[in-house]
Parts: sequence; structure tokens; C-alpha cells
Amino acid sequence: MYEWDGPPRAEHYARSLWRVLALVSVPGSIRYAVVPGLRRDDVIADPRLVEGLDQDDVTWWRPAAGT
Repeated sequence: MYEWDGPPRAEHYARSLWRVLALVSVPGSIRYAVVPGLRRDDVIADPRLVEGLDQDDVTWWRPAAGT
């Protein structure tokens, strides 16, 4: 989980990393989600903050618990 200065930078980073990972990954196994308006530490402390933000009911990216 990363925190960036705005969604465009987060999207750029994820797409850049995707290109590198695609060289060594199974096709279709790379995913990312950009969730604007939330701070990483807040979501780690309270994963319920991202409830209801599921994209197509896929929850692979949601934290299960914080430490």
C-alpha cells in the first residue's frame, strides 16, 4: 500500500510498475487500485474506510487488518 501526492501520480507509478512486472508475471495477475481522498495510515488503522469502494465487487486490494 502506497500513498502519493494525488491520483495522477499514483496512476503513473502503478502503470510504470505494471510494465516492469508484466515481464515476469502471469498474464492477468497484476492489478492496482487508486483510492483518492484517503490517507494510507488512516486506512491501515481502520480498513472499514474503504468499504463500499469495491470495484466490481472485487476486494483483493482491501486491507484485512492493520498492525
